[in-house]
This record gives sequence, structure tokens and C-alpha cells, in this order.
Amino acid sequence: MTTRTKDLFPKPPRVALISIRPCFVEKILSGEKRLEFRRSWAAEPVDVLVIYSSSPIQKIVAAVNVVGVTVGSPTSLWELAKEKGGGVTRQLIYDYFDGKKSGFAIEIADVLEFEHHVDPKKVFKGFLAPQSFRYLDAKDYNKILQQSWKTRI
Repeated sequence: MTTRTKDLFPKPPRVALISIRPCFVEKILSGEKRLEFRRSWAAEPVDVLVIYSSSPIQKIVAAVNVVGVTVGSPTSLWELAKEKGGGVTRQLIYDYFDGKKSGFAIEIADVLEFEHHVDPKKVFKGFLAPQSFRYLDAKDYNKILQQSWKTRI
């Protein structure tokens, strides 16, 4: 008899909070932008991104599934952006990756915009927006989800 515990108890998703400028958040929410570009990225695989819309919005607004991560030169990332919907211009990619031989394109899907955007200060003590990203534990992720469902009176 064989016990298959990993099938009975699946690993929880690895979640990261990521800061994105509001103009790009809008493109993600509309479906125009299906890639998020980063100069550096996580050492461990990430399954879900929680999106923090930076100033002036300063709220946690959505969650998305991570389909995959591509590492490549700015030229190859631009080709990927044209193919998959990068939501940015060629010039923006080249400017963003200036001085870097390679970067990262995070492919996203299944965008869930939160009904109620979440004030991160209600979830994290002394919240500072992450420069790139920060891992979230299950407790913090659940707090965000609970806040996003709360009815505002």
C-alpha cells in the first residue's frame, strides 16, 4: 500500500506582493498587459502575485496567477511582449533594462480585481511598499482577501 500525502495535502501557493505603477495596473486590469517586467526577480517560484498600486493610489487592488517567468535580453523580452501582450512600448523596455544584459518577464493570468481595494496599513504594521516584491505568508494573504471582501458601510 502506498500513501500519497502530497496529493491529499497540496502545497499552499507561494504568494508575493508586488508594487506596480497605477498606469500599468490599469492595463493589467483591462487585460491589455499580460506580462510584468522586472530587473530582478524571486529566487523561489511564485504562484500568485498580489498587486499593490503605487502612489497616488496606494492600495492593494488585485491578485493574479503567475503562468511563468522568462529570463532574457531586452530584445528577447520585447519580442515576447509583442507576442503575449506586454502593454508597453519597445522604448520603455529598453529604457527600463538600460545597463542590464537580461531581465524578467512574468506572465500573468486570471486577474481578480478586488471589489474593495485594501489599505495595506490595515494588513501590515509600518507598511512600506516593496521596491520589487515581498513574499507573503498565508496569514497576511488571508487578511488581504478578507479585507477585499468586507462591505463598506
